[in-house]
Amino acid sequence: MPLYDYIGTTSNGKTKKGRISAGSRHEALLQIDQKGLMIRNIREHSDSIWFKDLTIGRSIRLKDKVIFLRQFATIIKAGVTVSEALEILTDQEEKNKKLKAVIRQMSAHLNAGQTLSQAFENHPKVFSPMIVHMIRSGEGSGRLEESLDHLAVYYERRHRSRQKISTAMVYPVFILLMSAGVVLFLLTTIIPMFRTLFEGLNARLPLITRLILSVSDWIRTFWPILFISLFVIFCFIFFFLKNKSVKFWLDGAIIRLPVIGPLVYKNELSRLLWMLALLFSSSVPVIDALQSIEKITSNLAIRRSIRDTMEALDLGRSLSDAFRSAGGFPSIVCHMTAIGEKTGMLDQMLNHVARYYEDDVDQMLERMKALIEPVVIIFLAVLVGFIVMAIVIPMFQFYQQF
Repeated sequence: MPLYDYIGTTSNGKTKKGRISAGSRHEALLQIDQKGLMIRNIREHSDSIWFKDLTIGRSIRLKDKVIFLRQFATIIKAGVTVSEALEILTDQEEKNKKLKAVIRQMSAHLNAGQTLSQAFENHPKVFSPMIVHMIRSGEGSGRLEESLDHLAVYYERRHRSRQKISTAMVYPVFILLMSAGVVLFLLTTIIPMFRTLFEGLNARLPLITRLILSVSDWIRTFWPILFISLFVIFCFIFFFLKNKSVKFWLDGAIIRLPVIGPLVYKNELSRLLWMLALLFSSSVPVIDALQSIEKITSNLAIRRSIRDTMEALDLGRSLSDAFRSAGGFPSIVCHMTAIGEKTGMLDQMLNHVARYYEDDVDQMLERMKALIEPVVIIFLAVLVGFIVMAIVIPMFQFYQQF
């Protein structure tokens, strides 16, 4: 169905632009007239680059989705219709042009007769299957504002969790980058200044000094090869990880790491259980809910466990037995799921487990922050001290001879 761009005037004289989907120009004019607009201009939308909205800029981030869902839920709660809510959000969104274009297209699809869940489903790169299932469930039960509110809460928690992890990693990454910069500066600028002095000593230099001088000479001579080699290695790793077998092995290895593994696994598990509880609370079928969470996790090892769970369900097993047979879920998840199945409170039990893992991840991050800071500082001190010793030791030996 073709799209039409229009410019109209409201009853109070305000200019309004938009895009609608209609079978013909006449049908488009009728739709615009129903909006109470006086039409000033209308034309069929062209996909030519000259008519496209300039959406070059930042992508649609998780924070943008959080704000969109929260505003959408608030407007719907105020009694505004879905179509009007999307138009309000289109006019209000100014920072992210890509999101503004997506909301405008959703409004056009809604005006063309599609449901809200179908409008969301038309943008799979922006909205996950979970969102589509929740919206469809809300439409069917007449509790759309509740579904949107649950989605907003979920993504707010996810955004907050991601911020905690990124904040915990900022300090050590900054220190490591600063360490690399300091070491490169010493090796390429300071160390060469002492070479002529050491050569004038006419004495055999200590092993540590000879090692540092060799490293300095190599970096200053072959630095283009060093950067090219690093670039090639990064490219090789990037394309190597495109192989599903390799990524599956790597994802499994990351989970089994001593400190990072439990943190990554519990954080991902908490996120998936929150989502599963939301879908179950909205009466989404078990298989559909598992398919939704399978698509959003990037860890192939966890994805394999979810797929094994679905295969076990196809054989007639209960969800708790399916979790247990899949082998990728802790015993507490299996036990709490079994209790939820017996009591009819499966979504609440999964919520409790998700909250338990979320609190555990927060505690692990706090402990890691407290441990990483002194370790990184000690590492920097040892590294710089090693280079300083390479300079001081031969000078100290020279002065001892007099």
